[in-house]
Amino acid sequence: MTEQNDQDRDYEVGYGKPPEHSRWKKGQSGNPKGRPKKIKDFEKLLDIELSRTLQITEGGRQVSLTKRELILKTLVNDALKGDLRAMKMILPFIVKQQSVEGFEPDTADREALRQLLGEFNRANEHGDNKENNDA
Repeated sequence: MTEQNDQDRDYEVGYGKPPEHSRWKKGQSGNPKGRPKKIKDFEKLLDIELSRTLQITEGGRQVSLTKRELILKTLVNDALKGDLRAMKMILPFIVKQQSVEGFEPDTADREALRQLLGEFNRANEHGDNKENNDA
């Protein structure tokens, strides 16, 4: 440093004593951007995405549904169309829900359930035979 700068300065510069021009100004933050946001995990990101709403037309009306509701609605509709994978996914929930509500099926309900389970078992037997034949 030059002698002129040394004379203008009335304090010592050194370890823990930076020059005045490089010190924090009063009211200035040492971290103006703040702490970085935490990276969200997969489950949180999935929950956020499934909670977003979509506008669909149902029965000629605009309806607002979350993506989660839309997926479930599609799954149930596929099961009603005869998709065995969809049936396999929702049947345990139906049985659980009915037992919780104390639902007592009448003879027509029991017959329909027997037919549905019979179709399901036949389809699984055919699927198992295909897998065994491929092996």
